[in-house]
Amino acid sequence: MSETIIREWYFLWCSVLAGFGFAFVYDQIRLIRRLCKHSRWLVDVEDILYWTFCFLASFYLLYYGNNGVVRFFAVLGAAIGMFLYCKTVGRIYVKSLYRLIMLLLSPYRFVKIRLTRIRNHFTIKMRDLMRAKRGEGEENATKPCKRKESKACISAQKK
Repeated sequence: MSETIIREWYFLWCSVLAGFGFAFVYDQIRLIRRLCKHSRWLVDVEDILYWTFCFLASFYLLYYGNNGVVRFFAVLGAAIGMFLYCKTVGRIYVKSLYRLIMLLLSPYRFVKIRLTRIRNHFTIKMRDLMRAKRGEGEENATKPCKRKESKACISAQKK
């Protein structure tokens, strides 16, 4: 084979690997979104950053791999890489890794994690759902009693 054809095949395989990598990075973002609930605008910002990363990586690949010439097979190679990832590894990756993380955090599986923004700073708030259900959390201690004659209110007022 000629050197040009070998270089084109190599470039095609690099495009397929780039597509595979793009899908893998997006699965990391999906996993983080499953573990911590995000607000809508934060999801939008993450998506914009992801697509900016994909654009810059594709530009780098085209610029150095093919002298800046956009070729259809390069775009097709990236699409094929994404498709192969989604049909093979991607099908089970997020689900299995999420289950593994939840298994490792099983003592804390009843903890609700929420990412919030307070005065330009992001904080993670955790709330133990089992303690709140049993009535041991601060959430129940601050609620006023509706009926003064109930046994629960009378015992709570005595304490």
